[in-house]
Amino acid sequence: MADQKALLALQPFIIQAKNAGPAKAVDIITRATEAPGCFVFSELLELPEIGQLRGNGEYEKYYNLLRIFAYGSIMTYNTFPTPLPPLSPAQHHKLLQLSLITLSSQPSSSTTLSYPHLLNSLSLPTTRALEDLVISSIYASLLTAKLDTAHQLVEVSSTAGRDVAGEEIPSMVATLGNWAAQCEEVLGDLEGRMEGIKKEAVEKRKEREEYEKEVALKLESVKAKKDSAASGAGAVGAPGGSGSQVAGKGKRVISEGEEALGGYEDLMDLDEEGGSQGSSGFLGLGGGRKRKGVKVAANKRR
Repeated sequence: MADQKALLALQPFIIQAKNAGPAKAVDIITRATEAPGCFVFSELLELPEIGQLRGNGEYEKYYNLLRIFAYGSIMTYNTFPTPLPPLSPAQHHKLLQLSLITLSSQPSSSTTLSYPHLLNSLSLPTTRALEDLVISSIYASLLTAKLDTAHQLVEVSSTAGRDVAGEEIPSMVATLGNWAAQCEEVLGDLEGRMEGIKKEAVEKRKEREEYEKEVALKLESVKAKKDSAASGAGAVGAPGGSGSQVAGKGKRVISEGEEALGGYEDLMDLDEEGGSQGSSGFLGLGGGRKRKGVKVAANKRR
């Protein structure tokens, strides 16, 4: 989003530079490098109207200045071998902001930058000037960072993009190649771990299925044993029941026999009593008792 805003801020100067002579091109360079929100310059630098300033006497230093704003830093400006135009306050502040982006995004730099390192690299006089620069860069969406004033550190999370010079492309390609190789290595490691996890899952599933089969077989065996024991117990119990019934019937038969035998014994007792009476029984008294005895026996049979 910040890059798009910077490109939009540069568009008016690109339009004004069309068919511009050297003097007008110098004025456009000065105003573009001072304009708020304008932080990319390669599109302007590539215009033929700007390119005509290279090797053109007094105008060449403005071309070099624009190139420093596009690809360089305050360190480049301070150590440039040939004279350059003096910087206005707005130009100086913007070049410091661009330099802070460069320091924060260098591959060799850490995401945490110390105050002494920044003060020395940016040629700033005081800690307050450095903190003001960092804060203004954050508000301009050039940096995402935090100030650790207690430990005098700047913790940078991300930076805006800057123009890329042609001579920087090979190193960028090499950096991207290293990054791609690391990504492939990590991806290969992840794929290997995934395959190991899949194999382990298959083995565990097989073990679980075998265990479940074994449990099912044991349950069937236990059930079969229980069914066999239950059927055997039923076969033994059936004859016992019929035997008891026979025994019961036997008891009733014996009981009825005893009752009949008792009747006969009573009858015999009566006969014996009749016999002890002597001849009277023979004349009819004894016979009457005998009939009585028979009657009693008959009653008992009923």
